[in-house]
Amino acid sequence: MKKFLVFLVVLSLILSFGVGFAGKKAIPVTKMKIFFIVKASESEFWQIVLDGARKAAKHFGVELIAQSPTTEADVRKQVEILETAISSQPDAIVIAPTVADALVPGIEKAMNSGIPVIIIDSAANTDNYVSFLASDNYKIGQLAADMLAKALTEKFGKPAGKVAGITFMSGVGSLEARKKGFLDRIKEKYPEIEIVTFEDAQGKQGNTLMITQNLLTAHPDLKGIYASNQYTGDEVVRALDMAGKKGLAVVVVDAGPQELWGLKNGYVDAMIVQKPWVMGYSGVVYAILARNSVPVAKRIDTGVVAITPEMLKTGEAEEFLNPVEFHKDW
Repeated sequence: MKKFLVFLVVLSLILSFGVGFAGKKAIPVTKMKIFFIVKASESEFWQIVLDGARKAAKHFGVELIAQSPTTEADVRKQVEILETAISSQPDAIVIAPTVADALVPGIEKAMNSGIPVIIIDSAANTDNYVSFLASDNYKIGQLAADMLAKALTEKFGKPAGKVAGITFMSGVGSLEARKKGFLDRIKEKYPEIEIVTFEDAQGKQGNTLMITQNLLTAHPDLKGIYASNQYTGDEVVRALDMAGKKGLAVVVVDAGPQELWGLKNGYVDAMIVQKPWVMGYSGVVYAILARNSVPVAKRIDTGVVAITPEMLKTGEAEEFLNPVEFHKDW
């Protein structure tokens, strides 16, 4: 099935030759150069995205230039990388904007100079791009709220009680959407759940550990925690393990090593997992299509899934938890 999908993409590319993006002459795929810019090199999530991108580049024979800041907090560095990419005049740029506003001038500059831009993971505050490939982050928040309510019911008899949320950095488009989806769903469906606070780790690793410890002290009757990305999820699990506290209902996003350990060892009830490998692979494919003016959708949902401890036992989570290994022979 996978090989057949690749064949369809290749066929589309072969049929697309003619006028390329912004009036440029279409070129063979094997002569394309694509700049691929993610948020952070230190994150396992982004390493998975890059693995998918590199696999697509290998399949289609394009030159892939992958760069990123070390941390997601270094927005200035990502802006500089985008400027460097534009000056090198690649055939396309794929970028995951760290924040919604700072990358807009560069994205629009690229598009206006004839370089098609594919945005992945997080939105930018502009419509001047070709396609946006991402999980529906608002739905991630909604799903997290539903899974937290389910865990509260299983542990305490009903979806009720004090809970807290933690975001890694305010202003990040994907995280803001997850927060809003979570808050809206709680308000709409679970009137007995009280959100006592939604904390901000301010883009610094280590802060969530302290935040969680303070939450446990300030709210001894706290019944649940929602952590909206890998950094916050990993540190919530670490803090709970240090405190020896397994009784809370806990839902996290992404599949960091501590998050997964928490799911296996009773600290996490559900892990909302995106499909970063698919996002990376598809980002390259859509960049190729865009460069040669093959019509593509403006918005593509790359999907999410909620992983539970039961799914670990059956093996059905393997594709989502270990995508690099799962796709190694593809």
